[in-house]
Amino acid sequence: MTLTTFGAALWMMFLTSGCNSLQSLVTIGVDRSLPVIRDVKVLVEKSSVGFEWPAIQNPKVKGINVYRAIPSTDGGTKQKFYKIATIADHFATHYVDRSIRPNQRYYYTFTTYDLLHESPHGTVVKVRTSSPYKPVAFVKVYLRDSGVVKVLWKPHPNPRIAGYVIQRRLAGGENKWRYLASVKGRLMPEYIDVSAAKGYRYSYRVIARSSDGVLSVASQPATLMVR
Repeated sequence: MTLTTFGAALWMMFLTSGCNSLQSLVTIGVDRSLPVIRDVKVLVEKSSVGFEWPAIQNPKVKGINVYRAIPSTDGGTKQKFYKIATIADHFATHYVDRSIRPNQRYYYTFTTYDLLHESPHGTVVKVRTSSPYKPVAFVKVYLRDSGVVKVLWKPHPNPRIAGYVIQRRLAGGENKWRYLASVKGRLMPEYIDVSAAKGYRYSYRVIARSSDGVLSVASQPATLMVR
């Protein structure tokens, strides 16, 4: 489902601030007289998804439970839903899930609850988050002085990018990529590494990071021998 234009500005506020929610409250049993949430609108980004539903008018309702499932990869049709949040306010009509990853499928469903019971699960909402940011291009490394490596790259074209993460590893073998440094600013395209040991061959790569902490695909590595 798509968000209608009447709430677009409000949705931007919710994606940045979200709704206050409490962790799961215990409910006992299902009360089919409680209202079921069926009409849910969705706004999806790379690592967050926002939901909007009609206001709950039933005075018995104390709040809303949010459930999430990850679709099975074996072709099965049944999904196991886990409660990820309890919104302890029956006036609430929005929720933002920020604990998800880009380019993934998720299923959501909602229930209302009173003091001891919750409603049947509402309509299952299927979501696929947006693809991650494209990788940084043209990463190059140069030996600028003895034991001094300069890493250069082309600034990322997406204006949401706020900086970069530099990673390094020893070339060859099964060495893992390790965090080296962070660079602030989309237009800052360089980093100088003075911690590389002479006589070793290193690979470097750059990952763009948006203002809300979403990481891009890693760049192609660039390698050199430090002398």
